Amino acid sequence: MKTALLPISFRLLGFYTEFQVSSMPSPTTPFSTNRNQLLGMFLALLILDATLILLTVDLWAIGRILFTAVIMFFTLQGYKWAKWLLVGILALSAVALVGLLLALGSELSAIVAAGSVVMAVFCCVIIGYLAGNSNLKKHFAWKRQQKT
Repeated sequence: MKTALLPISFRLLGFYTEFQVSSMPSPTTPFSTNRNQLLGMFLALLILDATLILLTVDLWAIGRILFTAVIMFFTLQGYKWAKWLLVGILALSAVALVGLLLALGSELSAIVAAGSVVMAVFCCVIIGYLAGNSNLKKHFAWKRQQKT
């Protein structure tokens, strides 16, 4: 690994000091903005899901959130199996939310119904982002290459 050394002078506590700073390799990949966007979507989905769980007082769903969060972690690490498992989980969640709205639409509060619609749409957006973003695919390929 080749690093460039840059001399920098500055005044520190009244004394001039010269030292060299090596330019460290960046811990980010060229496609880290796509990963960060995906991470933001994951966090927003988990927060929305947790909020809906608190509103409906369905504490058993906390296990589903934790399981999904673990799969999201492995997806961000570049595992293909985790990516496709997450796509399946999100698709199932979207279908279940739409089914819930169709079956119990009149019995749900307006906030829970609106939150369910938003979450179903957001699940579909994340599925599209995971399946269709070429830069994200390159990032995951880079992550897998780093492991070998």
